[in-house]
Amino acid sequence: MRPLQYSIYKGMAGKWGAIQLNLQPPHFYSGKNKDYTGYEAMENGSLRDGWKIREGTIFMEITSTKDRNVYDWENKIVLALSVTDVGKILHSLYTGQECSIMHDPGAKSESQGLVKKNLYLASPKGTANGCMVRASQSAGGQNKNHQVPLSGDELIVMKELLQAAVPQMLKWG
Repeated sequence: MRPLQYSIYKGMAGKWGAIQLNLQPPHFYSGKNKDYTGYEAMENGSLRDGWKIREGTIFMEITSTKDRNVYDWENKIVLALSVTDVGKILHSLYTGQECSIMHDPGAKSESQGLVKKNLYLASPKGTANGCMVRASQSAGGQNKNHQVPLSGDELIVMKELLQAAVPQMLKWG
């Protein structure tokens, strides 16, 4: 059973936007064989010979509003957050320090630099008072920018979910 999506909507006044978090568990593969559950890949708690595991991801979708309670999902930005990215976000949520993450989905390939995505968290008054989440994407001369404010209580839930997700992303539980 897949975890539920966590969503935060901030569009009642037609301002700001929404954030959705989706956990993609790790998946296992051996050549052309894929076993997303790990059933075939694991034996007595260890990975069978020839099988590899790719860590899980948290997909963060962020968008702005088009009108009161109407979200522009066609122009959302999707970031695939790694365990390292989650660690940076958690550090920011614990310390109140700014967090900046840059992704180039085409890194180390011919499409390097064609798409750039940035995620930025800032809580100048401390995380107990909330933070602003900003995401931007540039691709093919087009730019997208979204920002969503999160309250202190929403940050507590996000922090708890991200902490709980790390062992699942690594299949450590």
